[in-house]
Amino acid sequence: MRLTPRPLGRTGLEVTPLGLAAMSVRGTRARAPGVTPEDVERAFYEHGINTFLAHFLMKSVCEGVRRLIRAGHRDELVLVSEIGLPWATPVRRGLERHLAALGTDHLDVWLVGWVRKRWYVRDAVWAEMCRLRETGKTRAIGFTSHDRPLAAELARTLPADVLMIRYNAAHRGAEREIFAVLAELGERRPGIIAYTATRWGMLLEPQPRRGYMHGMTGGECYRFVLEHPMVDMVWCAARSAAELRADVDGVLAGPLDPERRDEVRAFGDAVHNTARGGRRWMFGASAR
Repeated sequence: MRLTPRPLGRTGLEVTPLGLAAMSVRGTRARAPGVTPEDVERAFYEHGINTFLAHFLMKSVCEGVRRLIRAGHRDELVLVSEIGLPWATPVRRGLERHLAALGTDHLDVWLVGWVRKRWYVRDAVWAEMCRLRETGKTRAIGFTSHDRPLAAELARTLPADVLMIRYNAAHRGAEREIFAVLAELGERRPGIIAYTATRWGMLLEPQPRRGYMHGMTGGECYRFVLEHPMVDMVWCAARSAAELRADVDGVLAGPLDPERRDEVRAFGDAVHNTARGGRRWMFGASAR
């Protein structure tokens, strides 16, 4: 079976519920080979995945995407990337660099990454983002942020076509601070993409000291995220073809049953409350 595309908010884009990225952290488990260009092709041809986080630094994903484009599939793909420098010139040049790396004349979603303050998307920056959309260099624009109240405010006021945010069983604050707020916009809400579904691999690990002898599966992590009606798509960072197949099978299984959903939420709380020393800065352990 193959994944079926669905709307990404009001963008007019159709995305598969699971998109493929390449930045993978799977906790303390043994390293795997990583995604290859062949895995990208397999994701498209075998699993129906049409949405890719195609950052030019993700060499394997970019090469796989280039192969799909050369094979005549550009119109079937949704290519997403971001720029981490919140100034107008890097916003433009960054997009141009991506287009050259991918061998295409446009992206589908272009994001200002890691927005921490409102000035990251000040007038000059957002005007350049809008210009890139108006000239056809990208079909949709948006931003990513870990600051949930700021993300909700900006998604309403910019406005943004797409919002990419952290959401998983251990970090559920988005349900209250983003989803509930943006639901009031109805059909005017931005498309929502979730990332860190496995909380950088920690949800895949057991918590024996807290009574959990088994972690979640990758498929369960994605199923939990996709259960929320405000989430249009979630990134998957499988490390191998086998992991990708298991993740897709998990999503195809549909929502978790109510009992398992409750177990997952309790396990997510345990993971959230587990101190990981130096990792706290990355994972935002202080924020639900």
